[in-house]
Amino acid sequence: MSNYGYARVSTGGQELELQLAELRTAGCGRIFCEKETGARDNRRELKRMLRTLKSDDVVIVTALDRLTRGGPFKMLSVLNDITSRGAAYRSLAEPWADTTHELGEVLAALVGYIARKTRDDIIRRTTAGRERARANGVKFGRPPKLSAEQRQEALARRGAGESQSTVALAYKVSCSTISRLDRAGRPAREVCPNGGYNTAR
Repeated sequence: MSNYGYARVSTGGQELELQLAELRTAGCGRIFCEKETGARDNRRELKRMLRTLKSDDVVIVTALDRLTRGGPFKMLSVLNDITSRGAAYRSLAEPWADTTHELGEVLAALVGYIARKTRDDIIRRTTAGRERARANGVKFGRPPKLSAEQRQEALARRGAGESQSTVALAYKVSCSTISRLDRAGRPAREVCPNGGYNTAR
């Protein structure tokens, strides 16, 4: 069994010495440290520590927010990553976050359950709200670049022989937007100024 410390500060202007001193006092034989924002998941030293973990190892941090500042769901993800490797974790600032003893495991499991339930409730409410909005005629996604009337006008101009680039310029859209209208409304095959063929079905 090994005790690994993890220390992090967000900017180069901050110092790690206080965290390092606390982690050494807590018995960490090796400390992974970095100056990196906690909002980033892809932190080099955090990933290196996780790859090092073996069964019965313990990760010690001065506070849980050293592991991540991405909210409860990201925190849960990092903690699950630790425990899935058979390791435990311990926070010096949060005594309940200590899975090296039975009560800590129960409390950690409870916190994890609350976080998952909160996430599921948010997803359920968001889905229900989206369905209600759809039922009331709300359309999601990016608004179309051309109105229905403009699409008809553009197709009529194309049918009259105007080039895709001319029509696109008139409506201040890309050549590919007019090309998609062609594919939907009439056969077309021509070279756009930006290169390549626009081919319709």
